[in-house]
Amino acid sequence: MRLSHVLAFSICFIPVFAQGKPQVSTHSATISDEIIAQENAYHESYRNGDTAALEMLMLPDFTNVEQMIWNREQVLSFVKKFHEQCSLAPVKIVDPNVSFLSPDIARIVYHATETPTCGARTMSGETNISTVWVRKDGRWKMYLHTEYALPQ
Repeated sequence: MRLSHVLAFSICFIPVFAQGKPQVSTHSATISDEIIAQENAYHESYRNGDTAALEMLMLPDFTNVEQMIWNREQVLSFVKKFHEQCSLAPVKIVDPNVSFLSPDIARIVYHATETPTCGARTMSGETNISTVWVRKDGRWKMYLHTEYALPQ
């Protein structure tokens, strides 16, 4: 597997949306914390290869946009294959910006460093990431996740 593919695929997804500083109410701040917690749960599940947990976080029509466009089943299949040969260090969310498109649709945009290890080779990549979360039946679920690996 080429380095660019490992970085692109192990990372995950994003076109960066315009980033303003939205006015946030206390209620919105609490929900923003929920979105950040869900995003962390996504990264932890991905890092652990826990496809059952990932599946619970994703809507059935989930889409992942990176170098390729994948649906939920393709992402889950990739995660299984990735963890057969590779591992991923914890991902730290840096400068998250959460905004609400409606009371039940939120988007988060942030920067992260991702460090996959495949065999004896460890790589590191800076990424910009965004996720659209939709509240369905009282739970926040991923609808769209994008990631852009920054040139080194």
